[in-house]
Amino acid sequence: MTEPGMGATLRERTRRAVQAELLAAGQALFVERGFDAVTVEEIAAAAGMSKRSFFRYFGSKEALILGKFDKQGEDFAAALAQRPLDEQPWVALRRMFDPVVTYMADEDSRRSALEVNRLIQNSEALRAGYLERMERAQRLIAIELERREAERGSGATSLQLAAVVAAAFAALSTAHRFAESHQIPLANALDEAVSAIARGGFT
Repeated sequence: MTEPGMGATLRERTRRAVQAELLAAGQALFVERGFDAVTVEEIAAAAGMSKRSFFRYFGSKEALILGKFDKQGEDFAAALAQRPLDEQPWVALRRMFDPVVTYMADEDSRRSALEVNRLIQNSEALRAGYLERMERAQRLIAIELERREAERGSGATSLQLAAVVAAAFAALSTAHRFAESHQIPLANALDEAVSAIARGGFT
């Protein structure tokens, strides 16, 4: 007899495998023809399934690309919550981005991320959806940072902390572009970008 927990784990693994297959099929078509020119039916067919099956895993082709960003805010906030309380805000925020740095250090992951980024930048619908998710992520992180700073007794205001979080995301974006154009590790670029802001901002 299969234990309930084991069955659920197997179902989840199967679901993730199918989602990854659909994502690979869709991403290949998007790169070849552009996001707006590809239909859900074509993505499903490329993955060897029906349109109806596609919708069991994704609500739309936008969700196919942007779905991985849906939980990013929660994941970042959880990572921030785990940082030592005696860390200064900029240090904790920099360390919060460690999973991104690790992901981008893998060449296959980096290549896929760059393809997704190009797709997002070339589609108005994807850009809007991405920005909405990033704004939500920043709100969640600002809430967690405010909790931490209240416990630390720093006296920082909600506005200051929201601005700090926005600056941290700007540092990540800038560091990413710089690392790609200068062929240096993202970790190095991000360390420098965050340090530059921290020296002139909230500490």
